[in-house]
Amino acid sequence: MSSSPVIELIREKLDIVDVVREYVPSLKKAGRNHKANCPFHNEKSPSFTVSPDKQIFYCFGCNEGGDIFTFVMKIEGLTFPEAARKLALKAGVEYGDERSHAMTEADKERLEIKKLLTAAAAFYNKTLFSPAGEKARLYLGERRLSKATVERFELGWAPAGGTALMDEMKARGWSRDLALKAGLITEREGGLVADTFRGRIMFPIRNQAGDTVAFGGRVLDPEAQPKYLNSPETVLFSKRRTLYGLHEALPQIRKSAKLLLLEGYMDVIGAHQHGVDWAVAPLGTALTNEHAGLIGRYAKDTVVMFDGDRAGINASVRAAEIFMEAGIYVRLADLGCTLDPDEFLNEYGREEFEKKMAEASDPLDFRMNLFFKGRKTPPSSQEKAQAIAVLLKTVAKQPDEILKSEWVKSLATRFGVEEASVLKQLRKVPGASPKEARRGAAQAVQALPSIERGFVQLLLRDPSLIEASALLEPEDFSSPLARRLFEAMRALPATERAKAATALAAQFPEDAALILELAVADLGGETFGAQNAAGAIKMLKRFSVERRLKELKAAEPMDPQQFKEYSRLMSELKSSAKEI
Repeated sequence: MSSSPVIELIREKLDIVDVVREYVPSLKKAGRNHKANCPFHNEKSPSFTVSPDKQIFYCFGCNEGGDIFTFVMKIEGLTFPEAARKLALKAGVEYGDERSHAMTEADKERLEIKKLLTAAAAFYNKTLFSPAGEKARLYLGERRLSKATVERFELGWAPAGGTALMDEMKARGWSRDLALKAGLITEREGGLVADTFRGRIMFPIRNQAGDTVAFGGRVLDPEAQPKYLNSPETVLFSKRRTLYGLHEALPQIRKSAKLLLLEGYMDVIGAHQHGVDWAVAPLGTALTNEHAGLIGRYAKDTVVMFDGDRAGINASVRAAEIFMEAGIYVRLADLGCTLDPDEFLNEYGREEFEKKMAEASDPLDFRMNLFFKGRKTPPSSQEKAQAIAVLLKTVAKQPDEILKSEWVKSLATRFGVEEASVLKQLRKVPGASPKEARRGAAQAVQALPSIERGFVQLLLRDPSLIEASALLEPEDFSSPLARRLFEAMRALPATERAKAATALAAQFPEDAALILELAVADLGGETFGAQNAAGAIKMLKRFSVERRLKELKAAEPMDPQQFKEYSRLMSELKSSAKEI
């Protein structure tokens, strides 16, 4: 990781716990560290750990880890200079121009793509208010969007001609290769290229930091397909990890800890225009585990309100199950009519809309209400059995055992059957998916002999103990990995040893996850650094001697030099046995 006086000053002024808590409000103190559910993958129990002592974070589930800069880079999708500039602003430090700081070629390309996408958004927005955008402006007017809302979301128009954007970008010096990587143009057969978006209303898609990373486009021609088109996946954009409107909604979501998940662009924009400014939407795709994890970082109260047609209801149910599997409580809302949320807001206003949100029910109640809705006669025994069998699949996915028990009672009461029968049927339903397998660093940790693992961990937790290990040599470790880490720690200048974990993670990127895990892992019970280190040194030395003695024995008959070494080591071994 880059370092300079400015970077070091930022590290001194900011505490990683405070920075992480802005993104992960659920971060709680746990012993010497702080813990929460990981913001980088879905999990039911917290394995994401932040160490205030080491100023690093590490997740024992997905092996993500690093320092304050790495965290901001990963969570916001930023390059190092962008993350440093953001943190410098928070720390009140003058960062200077990106060009004065080292950037990788990949970082430079990401920045150029961001600049190109920003320029494309401005072009589309300018075109919307030109004569070419008249039909688009009329459509937006019919959808009752104000000019202020259009400007806030920077809506635009992509001309129907095949090269309007490409010509504009070329005239401004942008390369064809970069435009391809940004997803703004598409290559066809024969090497010909054309604008990706043509004859569409344009919706810039922004990341949490407010950078344009992609676009969505809606056709006006009812015969054209597809109705909505998103940018392709790029280095900046993953549809599975992005929510439309999140940047605009974040201030209110962070303030209220509530989030409304709607189905599409226009629903989100209409909600924000009416003051329901905690609304977001997936990008024309079903809710993913990544979306659920992202939402779980910010919101404690999540309401899903998709369209009222069959497809929307089915999508709501699937979304609820994904939330449950991620350990997130969610409620489902129904407008009770065929209007889309933005149409409902225009017709009845915010007050009536919020009443519908307040009536949102948990996933099981929502599905039971659908079953009984409009029914004039009680269900037959067979209908009850079939419905309960379907609903128990939702119950089985509920990880909260107390809530699961309550749901069993609700099912029995609502359908008028014995609770014991429902519980018996539930046991036949496959349970939640198996726990995620530990990988990478966990396997590497287990591969280290316990005494060597413990000693390396002691040094990472308290690098001042390196001075006490002068009697040890790298050869005293049986594991090549432990040997390499010990040698590197001993070679660190004294002034750098306090940051041994981050320094070694940068030096050995292939072992970074393991190093960070050892640095933050609980040592177990009370630890007395110097005393534990002294004992570990004696044990490591003893085991090293025993290994060498075994090698010499295997070389029999020994030559005089080997026999002399064997006798000396046997004497050392007897002496060490008395001391231990």
